[in-house]
Amino acid sequence: MRAYNLLKLVERYGSPMILIKSTTGSYDPATGTATSSTEDFQFTGYMYDNVEGILTDDIRRGSRRCVIPYLGLGTTPDDGDQISGVGDVVNINRVSTFYNAGTIVCYICEVSE
Repeated sequence: MRAYNLLKLVERYGSPMILIKSTTGSYDPATGTATSSTEDFQFTGYMYDNVEGILTDDIRRGSRRCVIPYLGLGTTPDDGDQISGVGDVVNINRVSTFYNAGTIVCYICEVSE
């Protein structure tokens, strides 16, 4: 699917969502623990079930996807981040970046609960 079509889906049918990025801080050997923190990034995204389509090494049939527009996000989604919205919280398993003429347009994240 072309990046333009993906952004149109977000524009027409997108919902408010939150990308939750967790970062691990410094390790304290005295206590044996590491500090961690989370940072939230709000965006409008489009969640869909990938039931049909072209099968490649990057896409598995029957999994859920979330389209995240690049503009205004303020960060890059990574494997292990979470997305909250549409009534649940899902974990990002894989991130694909879509370009148009060398410019990032959006990310498609394979997600699971």
